[in-house]
Amino acid sequence: MADQFAWFAQHLPIPGRIARHFKRRDSIWGICWFDPRAREAVSRARYCAWLLEEGGLPVRTITTSRQREVLWRDAHQIVTKPSADLPKAFP
Repeated sequence: MADQFAWFAQHLPIPGRIARHFKRRDSIWGICWFDPRAREAVSRARYCAWLLEEGGLPVRTITTSRQREVLWRDAHQIVTKPSADLPKAFP
């Protein structure tokens, strides 16, 4: 699994923007997604999820096809504004 984490550390940059801040209201913190076209990153994340499940930790994949307000994106990932209709990873 260390090989997988090393790949992510080398190829997956830290998002440049994960929040939007306002003077008169609370900040909006984004949700990070893999871009569906980033096939290698998605494949490696699925493999890591499988390893975690094999170790006894529950893993849940959350997907969405609905357009979301994008706060930031690169070739591998997208940071979007959260919305109430998304399922929660940690209820």
